[in-house]
Formats: sequence, structure tokens, C-alpha cells
Amino acid sequence: MPTSSPKLNALQERPDAVVVSGDIVNCGRPEEYEVARQILGSLNYPLYLIPGNHDDKALFLEYLHPLCPQLGSDAQNMHYAVDDFATRLLFIDSSRAGTSKGWLTEETIKWLEAQLFDGGDKPATVFMHHPPLPLGNAQMDPIACENGHRLLALVERFPSLTRIFCGHNHSLTMTQYRQAIISTIPGTVHQVPYFHEDTRPYYDLSPASCLMHRQVDEQWVSYQHPLTHYAGPWMYDENISCPTEDC
Repeated sequence: MPTSSPKLNALQERPDAVVVSGDIVNCGRPEEYEVARQILGSLNYPLYLIPGNHDDKALFLEYLHPLCPQLGSDAQNMHYAVDDFATRLLFIDSSRAGTSKGWLTEETIKWLEAQLFDGGDKPATVFMHHPPLPLGNAQMDPIACENGHRLLALVERFPSLTRIFCGHNHSLTMTQYRQAIISTIPGTVHQVPYFHEDTRPYYDLSPASCLMHRQVDEQWVSYQHPLTHYAGPWMYDENISCPTEDC
């Protein structure tokens, strides 16, 4: 993440905001949050944050609330809505102290239900840490959101809920439930390889990346963007890509 911030700040096509979907730190220690606050504070964009299973809720709120005031003041009930765009952004906390597994509290479900009801037909996207359903990853499925079916029930009831983006899995994985695209995003540090049968706790150092989201007319388009150094971009040259006998 320290090397990611300058790359995001240097983007030619600048985003409206940056979302970090949990696991801001690894061990939930104050000194980690001090570093995280410095790094995240160096980003030249509005920040929307939610905690993950590696976060300490109280310290997360204490250190990061100045960067994301929408988090509110209750460390046990962090959820908020951003209604500044063509798609409503709904942020919920799926982390639970003492376990890597996710859980949506009753208050979170009721809040989300009310938000979807009040939003009417306006498209809505949910950001959370844990995926709400199994994705076939033998290492990560056992620590997904244990009561994710509660969120899927809202997908069934509210056609406006069209996307759910999650962290946790450290890899780009996509599926669909009814009208909703559900995706886990890549890690900004290490990645977790997708193995369907091998449950051992692997990780690798394949290139860090993030997802970019763009509103194109009435459609929401997402694409992967690298956060490590790479060669290019270059202009296409037909004489090189498709040489002729005269070249």
C-alpha cells in the first residue's frame, strides 16, 4: 500500500473517491493504524473505508474516523451511505471480533433494508469485507460471511441492488446472484491463489492491483488496474504489429 498511494495520486484520469474494503492493518495494533493513517492520508481523494477481520474495530474508528467521518461514532455498528453519484454506495461492516469469519448484525441488515427501500429504483452497490456466498475457493470459503444469505435475501427483494464488492479473498473473483454481480477484489499487497480443492493457507506476491469503477451512461463498468510498475503504455504502430514485405 505505501507504493500504491503515489500511483493512485498520479493517475491521469482521476477517480472521484477511493474505497478500501477492510483489513487496513494485519494485527490490529495502534502502531499499525498510525502508519495506515499516514499512508491513507496521503491520498488526494475522498476516502470510504470499512473494516475487515484483521482490524480492531475500536482502533479502526479512533485512527481512521478523521479520514472517513461517515463511519460515525459507534465502533460496533459502522455503516453509511454515499448518495453523490448515479449509483448509491452502501458500506457495511461484516467483521466480527475474535474470528476471521464474517457476520452481518441484525442492525446492519435492518439498516441496509431501509436504505434499499428508501432508494427506490436508483441502482445501489454494497461494499463489505467478506463475500456473502461461497466462491469455490477452498482456502477462503470457510471464512466467508456466515449469514450472507441474509444479504442475498435482500438481493432477491430489491432489484436495485445490482453489485456487491468485497475484499477478504485477495483475488479477483466474480459471480452473479440474481441481478447482482458479486466480486472480490485483488489485494494491494499479497494475493491468495484460487484453489478449488487445496485448503492450505497459500499466498503469493503476484502483482498488486485494484478495481476501477466508471459510470458509462447508465452502466457501471469495472476494470482491473495494476498498482505495481510495468512497461508502457505505448502507441500502436501498424508497421510493427502487422509488418509487410516493404518493411
